[in-house]
Amino acid sequence: MKNKEELRDELIQELWQMNKMDIIVHLMEFIEGETAALGFLSQHIGMRVNPSQISEELNISRARTANILRSLRNKGLIAMEIDDDDRRKMHVDLTEAGRDFFRRKYAFIVRYFDMYVDVIGEKDISELNRLLHKTVESEKLLKSRQMLPEDKDDR
Repeated sequence: MKNKEELRDELIQELWQMNKMDIIVHLMEFIEGETAALGFLSQHIGMRVNPSQISEELNISRARTANILRSLRNKGLIAMEIDDDDRRKMHVDLTEAGRDFFRRKYAFIVRYFDMYVDVIGEKDISELNRLLHKTVESEKLLKSRQMLPEDKDDR
């Protein structure tokens, strides 16, 4: 039977290897950066979304959000307009080109994950999903008990 240190080291190694996988690289686009911002906007079509909401949702700085939005606007994927009632506020929305771009990206990642489900199999995917869910819940529990360092410099 493996001791705690061996289990820990094996877990770190496997997660490190996963980080290098193409599927994870593609998925990361949906977690951070421009594609993540487009995804957030696609979930809020017809709603008044401001840059602060995007910053909070993606857990990135306002400066990084501003850079992402500037890039997306330059590519014609989003439109930004000043609020009529409060000229200090800005509203962000997807353009039709932005909706199409995100749909194509999302369709690609869905096909990619469908292939993994087919290769790994329903039983093992279900088990993996169960373990990942347990991992997420464990992180929440550790954070609620303040057992994890809050400052990234401490990590």
